[in-house]
Amino acid sequence: MENDDVDVGDLFLNKSYVQKTIDYFGVSIKLNTLDSASTDFDLTGQTIWISAQVLSQFIIKNIEEYKDKKVLEVGSGVGVCGLFLAKLGCNDITLTDNNEIVLELLDRNCIESTQDGYGCKCMKLDWGDKTDIENCLVSTSDSNGYDVIMGSDIVYWRIGIEPLFITVSQLLKQNDNSRFIICYQSRASQTDAYLLETAKKYGFEYEFKPLDFLDKSLLTIQDDSTINIISLIIFKRIKNNN
Repeated sequence: MENDDVDVGDLFLNKSYVQKTIDYFGVSIKLNTLDSASTDFDLTGQTIWISAQVLSQFIIKNIEEYKDKKVLEVGSGVGVCGLFLAKLGCNDITLTDNNEIVLELLDRNCIESTQDGYGCKCMKLDWGDKTDIENCLVSTSDSNGYDVIMGSDIVYWRIGIEPLFITVSQLLKQNDNSRFIICYQSRASQTDAYLLETAKKYGFEYEFKPLDFLDKSLLTIQDDSTINIISLIIFKRIKNNN
């Protein structure tokens, strides 16, 4: 039999990407993604999930808060949130993920967006990995870190939460104006509680933001049962009054 060295795992990877145009409130981006309706076996980072759609709308509605900021997106997947930031004029955007297949797609989207006139960087970032964290610090023009870190649907299991905050605590600037923004679909109340406990452990306070900015008609899933379990949380460092 020929080609015995073929990686069998590759036979089950779906790389049949389609280019989609996403338009929220008159702002549009193009990106490559899986047609999520075509398969049940996607890598999660290859599709555009509902929380990313919600966070993208939030970004657009509050864009003045992010212009001229250094922004890092964690768990970027196809990069929809970061690409909207770039399209809206933010010029220091770094998109990250840790899966090789997803990074390949993310890099493709970053290259094509740069060709279209709104550029951003793509890097590998495995949460808690010292080398990856250092590389992200080196890549930004400010060695003090990022003004804003954001991520959508990055809270799945307890095991990933502490590495996430280890990473954020090292990459987010040490000042009162820096922000860490999460938008995710709640899956377990115990995980939700652990997220907030871990945030406090690493010196963050938090605020839940209402979704009153949301235009549900622009979402791919519009039922209230899904939208009602989406949390949008903004974390900031607890002030040291000493």
